[in-house]
Amino acid sequence: MKKILTGLAAGALAMSLFASSTFAAVSFDSETGKGFVGKGDVQTALGFNNKQLQDNAGELAFTYESVQSFEVTVEWTTGEGTKGEKTHLVEHKRTSTVTGNVAYDARTAKQVTGFNLTNFGEKTEAGNIPKVGETFPGNSGHEVTKVELVSSTNTLYVNGKALQ
Repeated sequence: MKKILTGLAAGALAMSLFASSTFAAVSFDSETGKGFVGKGDVQTALGFNNKQLQDNAGELAFTYESVQSFEVTVEWTTGEGTKGEKTHLVEHKRTSTVTGNVAYDARTAKQVTGFNLTNFGEKTEAGNIPKVGETFPGNSGHEVTKVELVSSTNTLYVNGKALQ
């Protein structure tokens, strides 16, 4: 009984080591839009089995999203001479399509191995970052006195699902 348990434990350890080495085949340069996404990462994100990935590989869409959050402090003076101050949280979001092509196993030319990302495509932006000295949007007389970046997230997506 002891030998069987030891064998099972060793097998489980080997399986966990093997499983962990098959993930995270994503390399992406957020400056150029170039990189590579392994098929396993796409399968995990989309819940695809191998056949589903092979059948749908040419239809997948990659996007890159960058979201920055800023604390923007504004000051104002009322007609009575009272000073006020308030801090707002402002988000600036950039989304870009990422162009690329399907990478195939050189031996078979049919088995998808991943996706070569080659460049950024169409870009969209949402939200403006106010600058110190400007009037805060929608609040005449409220002057921006401080702008501080508080967080930034960058995420690569396939068909709207985040790649980890």
